[in-house]
Amino acid sequence: MSKITSTITSTISTQINTQVTTKNIRRWVYLGVVLLFMLSLGTWFLGRDRLPRTIHIATGDKGGLYYKLGEDMSPLLEQKTNRTVIVKPTDGSQANYQSLVNAEVELAVIQAGSVAVENLAIVTPLFPDYMFFIVRRGSGIDRIVDMNGHNITLGPKGSGMRQSALQVLGHFDIKDSALNNNAGYFTDLLNDPTLDGAIVTTGIENPDLKRLLATNEFALLPVPSAPAIAMAQPFLRDVEVPEGLYGNRQPIPSGPIPTLATTAYLVARPDSSRQLVRAALEAVHEESLRLKVPTLISRTDADQWISTRLHPTAHDYFHPADNMSWIKEIMESINATKELLVALGTGFYLLWLRWRRLKAREDDAILNEQKDRLDWFLQQTLRIEQSQMHSKHVQELQDFLDEVTAIKLQALRELTEEGLRGDQSFSIFLDQCAGLRNKIQLKILSCQNAE
Repeated sequence: MSKITSTITSTISTQINTQVTTKNIRRWVYLGVVLLFMLSLGTWFLGRDRLPRTIHIATGDKGGLYYKLGEDMSPLLEQKTNRTVIVKPTDGSQANYQSLVNAEVELAVIQAGSVAVENLAIVTPLFPDYMFFIVRRGSGIDRIVDMNGHNITLGPKGSGMRQSALQVLGHFDIKDSALNNNAGYFTDLLNDPTLDGAIVTTGIENPDLKRLLATNEFALLPVPSAPAIAMAQPFLRDVEVPEGLYGNRQPIPSGPIPTLATTAYLVARPDSSRQLVRAALEAVHEESLRLKVPTLISRTDADQWISTRLHPTAHDYFHPADNMSWIKEIMESINATKELLVALGTGFYLLWLRWRRLKAREDDAILNEQKDRLDWFLQQTLRIEQSQMHSKHVQELQDFLDEVTAIKLQALRELTEEGLRGDQSFSIFLDQCAGLRNKIQLKILSCQNAE
């Protein structure tokens, strides 16, 4: 059994050795380089930063500021990306969050604190969202605590404004179950006289809010404990609504009132296209959008309104001096591919060593083969020398002379190995040919004279 195994192993080894040649190694190296190039090209092609064919932005109710911002921003974004931009109306921040996570949209407007954004990335803060505690005149509601038991709408379920309202109402120990008919949009106040008020969190340019307060049928309540609430809620800050911000016949509010504000963010997924994020930043901060949305937070003030992580492209945009991004990308690329480079270098070195050994073996084999061939040529000259010793015919001697010349020429054509040309046996062969020719030529002259 062991003899059979040894025989099989020897046979396989012999087959492998006869198949592996320097020519094969050169072919393998060439194919390896081509394969590596194709893999690198494919990796680059599949992993390169690409803009989506269509850009979707999840916003909010069609009458609200989120939707208006999307409508004002879309032509600027289309110009910068050369892509179609679709503004999608939604029920609010939670719906926007879900659409973004499910990859149904590429960008979304989300109110800070309304959803957990750990798996999202901020592109830019947009504007402060103020909290407006709106009550119908004559409803008997003069303070926030008076809202308890009244018909107060907090906004649609899943909206950021509803989430903010619940956070503040908790400070006053008011539960949403104590507020009747509380899941509508605040413009329902215009059509439903049974509604006594609404809690709205939105930007001050909200068209629906302006339209509602222009009727002079509603008033705004102050939030005197705004600083205390802001200390307890990380996404809220205490602010002031200036006198006469709204209203036609009479100013609303009639004097500055304290309230709270959060932030509206433009967000994306962490793996979103860098080109898309850069274009969105430029559309918000470097174009004419501020003329349509005056409360947009400027690029220089953005840091003051960001409480969670930025998209990497946004970080470079807002902090250009923090790092040289191209150096960072190069170092990250080198670090990511160092194992591959080491493996490739080791592989090519081992192939080179293998090639050298095979090359030396092949050269030895060729040299030995040509030495064997040289021995054969020498044997032919010896045969001719022995044959011509007994010949006295001129024609026969001339045939011997021609055969020696043919043997020499054939040897010079076949025996091209440099190691053989410098060998002593090759010199002996040439001397043998030259001496034999001279001997035959002299013998031919002697025979001719004798005749």
